[in-house]
Amino acid sequence: MPELPEVAALVAALENEAKSKRLLRVLTKEAGGGPRDGLYDDLVFSGTEEQEMHRVLEGRALTGVGRKGKHLWMELSLLPSPPSTSAAFGVGNGRRGGDEGARNTSTLTTSSAPQEDKRFVLFHMGMTGSLLFQHVAIPQYRSFSLDVSKGWPPKFCKAQFIFGNCEEGKDDEAIQLAFCDQRRWGRVQLLPAGVKDPRMEAPLKELAPDAWKERPSLQVFRDKLKETDIAIKAALLDQGRVLSGLGNWVCDEVLFQAKVDPARRCKALTEGDVRRVWESVDYVCATACAANARSEGFPTGWLFHYRWAKTKKDMAGAKGPEGRRMVFETVGGRTTAIVPSVQRVRRGGDEEKEKGEPGEDGAGVDRGKRKQKEEEDEFEQIMTKKKISKGKRCVKEEVMEEEAGIGRGDEKAESPSTISERAIKLIKMEKDVKMNIPASEKTTTPRRSSPRVKAGEVKTKGKRAKK
Repeated sequence: MPELPEVAALVAALENEAKSKRLLRVLTKEAGGGPRDGLYDDLVFSGTEEQEMHRVLEGRALTGVGRKGKHLWMELSLLPSPPSTSAAFGVGNGRRGGDEGARNTSTLTTSSAPQEDKRFVLFHMGMTGSLLFQHVAIPQYRSFSLDVSKGWPPKFCKAQFIFGNCEEGKDDEAIQLAFCDQRRWGRVQLLPAGVKDPRMEAPLKELAPDAWKERPSLQVFRDKLKETDIAIKAALLDQGRVLSGLGNWVCDEVLFQAKVDPARRCKALTEGDVRRVWESVDYVCATACAANARSEGFPTGWLFHYRWAKTKKDMAGAKGPEGRRMVFETVGGRTTAIVPSVQRVRRGGDEEKEKGEPGEDGAGVDRGKRKQKEEEDEFEQIMTKKKISKGKRCVKEEVMEEEAGIGRGDEKAESPSTISERAIKLIKMEKDVKMNIPASEKTTTPRRSSPRVKAGEVKTKGKRAKK
């Protein structure tokens, strides 16, 4: 998923290439040769009607670009008198979708009704969303990239935004921007009229402070972490909890630089751990954004360059920075790259023992505790299912009878500890029989009197009744 550095790079590209330009036309039919080619994707456009997108946006100028977390927005403002020649700009160079879009919106849509001076279009990249300029290279997410050299518009293009010069009489070449999304998890949302600040409206108002531009103080950061007892990585991934904008690879890098185990619970973090994580957030975000999200500009010692193993075989033999062993675990629901010798070091300097399978929050389960639980489960299963040969009754039933005092005459019921020991002897006796252990070595159990006859009584019924 495109994260804070990638989205920040898109904002910079928009400001450099399209700010102060007029949005001449919006093409809303999918183009580029995807399975929904020629269709309006109302899922990506958040349910906004197609004609509303044209009516509200076309003819406005791009007067601002902003970002919070993984979201970015364009601020589009009305101009006094839109040029009459704006509709004459080209919209494509031969690929499907361009000519069709021209026929759909051959002239600028105008309305005599008064419109708000400013309107905002909000973008969220989802898992595979991307904004691309036709003639400007923009950093794209590592696992999903589009080759614009094969023609325009690119594949899975959901919308095109055609910008031109605001000054009448200038025939500068149109600037074409495409929003592409293969999995349809991205969103292009037209915010309601009257919105003054997108950060005060849903969904941005539900986000935590931006991890780079709005990073809270150390004290606030510490207090937010101590409010929860989930894994530190899960807390950083939650866009509404502590910070917004941090995704999978950024969190892995932050925790590697801070030398903190991603599965460690927030309440177990020391003051030094919290400070190092807080400082690493600023370091990683600032460095990645300064490199314009291009990985070749990241420091060579970063975990980023080593964490992209795809298969189990590659993961098993993965090496991190300086050739250190790297493991992959699921923490916070995401595949997590960890360097144990750096992130799991005890005070004495020894590497922590490997943990078992991660739980829901990614914390490992101690092997000793897991083995003990398995033994207890096995014992419980034997008690409920295995039967002793005499009387064909479950061991559990026999123990319950003993606890109730049945068959013990006037004696008191045995204590729970005694009952457990007795049940264990019964079970061992069964195992001895199965393993053909000699009778001399078999475990013997004292014979109990019949539960139906008390001491001193004479049986009067049944085959063995005294005549």
